[in-house]
Amino acid sequence: MSISNYRLQTKVRLQPLVLFQIIAAYERRPKTAKMAVGTLLGRRDRCNDIIEITNSYTVQHKEQQIGEMEQFKLDTQYASEMFELNQITYPQEKIIGWYSTGKSLSRSAAALHAYYARECRDMQPLHLLVDTTLRGGHMTTRLYCGVTMGVPGGTRGLLFTLLPLLKINTDGDESVALRLMQKQALHPTKQLGRMLPELVHVMEATRELEQKLDLVMRYINDVLARKRRPDNSIGRALHDALTSVPLLDADSFRVMFNANVRNMLMSITLSSMIKTQMELSEKLSYLPDH
Repeated sequence: MSISNYRLQTKVRLQPLVLFQIIAAYERRPKTAKMAVGTLLGRRDRCNDIIEITNSYTVQHKEQQIGEMEQFKLDTQYASEMFELNQITYPQEKIIGWYSTGKSLSRSAAALHAYYARECRDMQPLHLLVDTTLRGGHMTTRLYCGVTMGVPGGTRGLLFTLLPLLKINTDGDESVALRLMQKQALHPTKQLGRMLPELVHVMEATRELEQKLDLVMRYINDVLARKRRPDNSIGRALHDALTSVPLLDADSFRVMFNANVRNMLMSITLSSMIKTQMELSEKLSYLPDH
């Protein structure tokens, strides 16, 4: 028994967008469906042994209970059409597995995994199981890969093995929304879910940056005053951070900053005008024709 495609050192990065897509699919599932099933899309870096799950889409299915037998029919034609449409927009994303919701693996997991093994072709599919029942007050995510087991020349079966490393990638644009959601969860207010203006987020980010700079300055001053023992890893991180910043004088930085602020204000103005125009069009469409 072996895992041909994955090792314990394999790093799997999961974009937060995928979790929100799975939750939305579960909330919007048909009344007769007990779970949501879909396809996982992403990229694989074979050189660095990194797999990144970046996108997903729901696949329609039918569940039917006949006595003790559970029949599960996946709309494979719909899945193929959705993948072709996704390739038009994101040709770099490939099928890397499938997801489902529930407390544990379903009885139809082996058949679904066999289907996605054919779709993944040159790699073994991943299976992401999301527990949407919120047991213990949190949502559990588990990642599996299928391992063929059995005796040579005899009956073979499929064993789902848990991959131990599952990292949720919180870098990038999604971090702004995640920080806002975390803030609302820790400090709930009456205006739950209200999005603040863009400039408020810029001010909060600037304030957090100032606090982090003060922390770095205190560390540097303590090291220079021999109040704290220097750490080589922190020194290398500070060196990499400083060398990554382009060298600009104060006037050039001020011009660049003001230009970016003007562009942002122009984008806010255009979005407000578009929103107003859409609201007017919606109201005019409900007026009776004379």
